Amino acid sequence: MQDFLRASHDEALQAIERFEKMISTDKIEYFDVHQIESIYDFYFEKNLTDQAAKILDIGLSQHPNAASLIVKKAMLIAENGDIDEALEHLYKIEPIESTNTDVLMTLGWIMLQKHQTNKALNYFWKAAKVSFEDKEDTLLEIAYNLNQYELYVEAIKFLEELLKTYPQNENALFEYAYSLDKVLEYQQSIDAYKRLLDINPFSENGWYNIGIIYNKLGNHLDACQAYDFTLAVNPNHEEAYFNKGNSLVQSGHFKEAIESYTEHITISKDTALTYQYIADCWEQLNNYDLAIRFYKLAIKLSPKLPDAWYGMGTSLMESANFQGGIQAIDQAISINALNADYWFAHARGLFELDKAEDAAHSLENGLNLDPDELTGWFELLKLKIILNEDFVIIDYINTISERYPDTSAIHYLAAIAHYHYLKDKQNALQAFKKGLSIDPDGISDIEQDYPSFLQDSDVKELINQENYKNKLNE
Repeated sequence: MQDFLRASHDEALQAIERFEKMISTDKIEYFDVHQIESIYDFYFEKNLTDQAAKILDIGLSQHPNAASLIVKKAMLIAENGDIDEALEHLYKIEPIESTNTDVLMTLGWIMLQKHQTNKALNYFWKAAKVSFEDKEDTLLEIAYNLNQYELYVEAIKFLEELLKTYPQNENALFEYAYSLDKVLEYQQSIDAYKRLLDINPFSENGWYNIGIIYNKLGNHLDACQAYDFTLAVNPNHEEAYFNKGNSLVQSGHFKEAIESYTEHITISKDTALTYQYIADCWEQLNNYDLAIRFYKLAIKLSPKLPDAWYGMGTSLMESANFQGGIQAIDQAISINALNADYWFAHARGLFELDKAEDAAHSLENGLNLDPDELTGWFELLKLKIILNEDFVIIDYINTISERYPDTSAIHYLAAIAHYHYLKDKQNALQAFKKGLSIDPDGISDIEQDYPSFLQDSDVKELINQENYKNKLNE
């Protein structure tokens, strides 16, 4: 077998040498079809398309009916963007090459480029039917092409057909798991990856991808374990350290997350975001000095990282440095003025510095971006009442209710305004009922800011009634 391969390789090299000599002397020599294919493949793989095209032209002049050369010509033309011309070549030989897998596969591939999915699938199924001894490779290539065009449901069908006969095919299992992930069949995707890992426990991509899916399912500790296996196979897998850190954060294990992020820093060149995430962890651990230090490192590496500026701002405020905090958050807002959290933090800092009017403006900016932030509405209402002794609450409530008719936070705000400030219990209950019907989770914010409201017997009865209705609708 080795002697055969060596002889075949030597023959290909001789053919390439003859071709190059022919070009240099400008003389035409004869090549058989197999030699033409070998020369073409050599240049095509090296991305030398001019030479590849030239040998094909010579080959087709000598062997005008060679289906394999016509297929290569069509593919080369299609890759250069002339799909219709490529089809003309293939259509000429399709009637007499109706069982030629290469012809059918190329027609299917071109139909994908033309976004004619049904025609592509028709050609692919024909190719699969006539492939015989190459069926395994043919089905896998079809699935790969379909995945490339994001036709995951269709790819799954071909992969299931392949895995019926070849259940141990690692590449097929990988593509199958990948496709299932893309159609949100996460548990089935995990099962497919596990089948792959039973065959090859050293598949780092298998372990890594299963970790990603566990994270999507919220199984963050299982994800960490998968990333640990990834790192056991490849200790220098940057993304595994980074993703493991993220999983630990989601699990509330901030110190362990810092360790994983630190490992990422030691082997990665792109570390600005990692420094930011380490800073986030220290902020969660209430170590604001270290948080500020790491936010500064992140900003030094990437000055346009708005979340790092924001985090530094909130950490400075937690350290009672409100002026510095506002300056940092100003930087975040200058980079991205469409983040509501930046404006809410900005308002907090201004309020702490007794700049209530400016704080109200920042709150309004944030609430325009995120009108579902009920606590923000409560704070804004308080500020407006403080700032303007002639402030008409009912006019304000009516205005924003018209602006945000389907936002539960506005109806909860109206309920509190009617109940707490206007002493209008009937309208308060109507507004509260509307808020409950849209999003009952808003009760938690009311409990934090206005617990006495929820102790009212009529409010309690309304909550019980709405809870009963929600259960009926589940």
